[in-house]
Parts: sequence; structure tokens; C-alpha cells
Amino acid sequence: MPKVSIIIPVHNTARYLEKCVASVTAQTLTDTEIILVENASTDNSLELCYQLALTDKRIRVLHIDEADLSTARNAGVGKASGEYVGFVDSDDTILPEMYEHMYALAKEHDLGLVDCNFCCTYDTKSNRYPYPQDGKVSIVSAKEAATLNLREKISRVVCTMLYRRSLFETLKFPTHMYYEDRASTFLFMAASQRVGIINKAYYAYYQRTGSINRSKNFRKYRDYALADCRRLQFINESNFYTTRKERADAAFKSGNALIRTLG
Repeated sequence: MPKVSIIIPVHNTARYLEKCVASVTAQTLTDTEIILVENASTDNSLELCYQLALTDKRIRVLHIDEADLSTARNAGVGKASGEYVGFVDSDDTILPEMYEHMYALAKEHDLGLVDCNFCCTYDTKSNRYPYPQDGKVSIVSAKEAATLNLREKISRVVCTMLYRRSLFETLKFPTHMYYEDRASTFLFMAASQRVGIINKAYYAYYQRTGSINRSKNFRKYRDYALADCRRLQFINESNFYTTRKERADAAFKSGNALIRTLG
């Protein structure tokens, strides 16, 4: 059993895929499997996936006929055999030591999940770092981690997290939905008992023109609102928050975001 399964959904990203996969195969943690989940591309992504699989025996290719990011991630998890699971989007890159450091922390403290930071990279301007870069490492409870996620004090991006694979026995990413990370990653933290947080941007999140997160349409606004509704429902129903003040503090960001979206 490999230590980490790294799942890369691929959809019409042939232009970026080789650079992405190169950053994954260059990981200092070598006991990994890499699952390329090609989902209904119309460019030469599928052909390129098979070509890349010939270059490294750790790479496997899974093809599905449905073009959906969460469906591809869930399908990859279904084929994964690693103790832990990580995700990389096929137009992004990661630092070489990312999974070695995150896996080591997870094993040292028997963690269900480890979260790190990301930087936003652009073609025309300098990198942007949304979270602290002081290298601090924290071990927190499930409640603390979920609350930090809900209050947007730490990264809530699917790809900055390393998950114990057993978490996916009861949790899945919501399909056919934008902002699926906003709607789900707090649930993985809540189910993890303890979570590690590393204040270092191991993940380079490429902000390209035409990507999912840079285009605007009605469905995106709707899904953003639905994600916040899910967050507020969790806060209302979870036994984490037993007082009105705790619920209000946890709901502050999502409540305000929902009001802005609906307004």
C-alpha cells in the first residue's frame, strides 16, 4: 500500500498537464501512486495522460465520460489504495516536499487531515499569499479546525489538504457544483478528530484566464450561495456549537457572504 495516493482530475488541460505531473513525480516522498482521472476532455488530454503513464510506473490513468471535477475526484478516490489521499488540479503545481512534510506530520500525530497554504500565481503579476507564511505548525481539534475553516482563517481548498483515505467511507465531494470545497472541506475536518495545520504555501494555484474560478455566471452565484447554506446548516445542527455566541461566531463569514450574494 502506498503512503499517499495523489489524484489529478484532467479536463481540457493538456497545455498545463506535463508541468503539473512533473511537480508531482518530483515529490521527495516517493512511495506514492498518481491517478490521472481524465474526464470528457475535447483536447488531447487523454492521449497525453497515457503518454505520461509510460514515463513513471506510479502513474495510472482512469477515464470517465462525465466532465465534472468532483465526480472525477470521487472516482479517483474509489481507485486509490494509499493510506492518505491528496488532490492536485491539472493546471497547478506543488513544491517537492509537500507530501513528505504533510504525511510525516499526519503519522507523527495520528491525524485524520493535514492542511497547508497556497499561493496564487499569475501570468502578469507577482504571487499572492492569502495566508501566513511563518512555517508554524499547529495540531488542533476537529472543532477548532472546522471553525477556522468556516471563519476563513485557514485554507479551505480541497487541494491544500491531505486526507486519511478512510474519511471517504462516509464523505464525498458534492458533484455538479462550483465551490465544492467551500461546501465540503469543513466536513472532512469535523470528521477528523485532530487536524494538522502548516503555515506554508506548498501549493501553487494558477489563476488562468478562462478557468472555472475566474469566469462569472448565474450558476456560480447560485452554487456559492448553496455552499454557504450548507455551512450554516452544519453550524446550526452540529453539536460543536452549544451557545448562541459560538454559532454566531462560526456563522459570521458565511452569513455575511450569503447576504451579499442574495442582495
